[in-house]
Amino acid sequence: MNTKLTTKNFLITILSIILVLLVIFFIVMSKIKENRERDNQFNVSNFEECVAAGNPVMESYPRQCRHGEESFSEDIGQIVGGDKDEHGCIGSAGYSWCEPKNECLRVWEEKCYANIEEEIQYFLANKYSKSTEEVIVNITKQIESHVAGSVKFGPEVSAGGLFLAVQFGNMWEVVYDGNGSIDCEKMRIEYNFPDEILKPNFCD
Repeated sequence: MNTKLTTKNFLITILSIILVLLVIFFIVMSKIKENRERDNQFNVSNFEECVAAGNPVMESYPRQCRHGEESFSEDIGQIVGGDKDEHGCIGSAGYSWCEPKNECLRVWEEKCYANIEEEIQYFLANKYSKSTEEVIVNITKQIESHVAGSVKFGPEVSAGGLFLAVQFGNMWEVVYDGNGSIDCEKMRIEYNFPDEILKPNFCD
């Protein structure tokens, strides 16, 4: 009789363990299914979307967010205020250094330079490490966002040359200056210079 009781107790114990394991299995599978369904509800392709989907964020540097099997790192360059330049201007907030006014400003809100000549003057002065008083700029042709002209450094008898400049957004950039040969094809194709600007001083 004792043997029967022992066998019965053993079977009950085994069945109880199996039952507990089955319950745990179904609970775990339910959680996995729930997580998969939640992940499928969101189209996550970057750190910000991962956080917005309610996923956990690891306090590393940079921070990381895990969505399903994927992990996304925070783009530090996108943090406003995290990209100050040597003048303290915050590029991500739209600020750039304005040398004539000696301050950071947004060029679409406030003009930095009085005119195109002044902007090109500061561009060339910075390029050749000269003071703006030494750079004399004269624009001879302008068609919309393209200009051509001459530049002298110092007194009128000093050496100088020609220049071509293009407007990119709110800023003018000198793409050629000097007296040497010029890549006319590049000026036409890459910078869209019209022949009215290039001929006859720069290209045939």
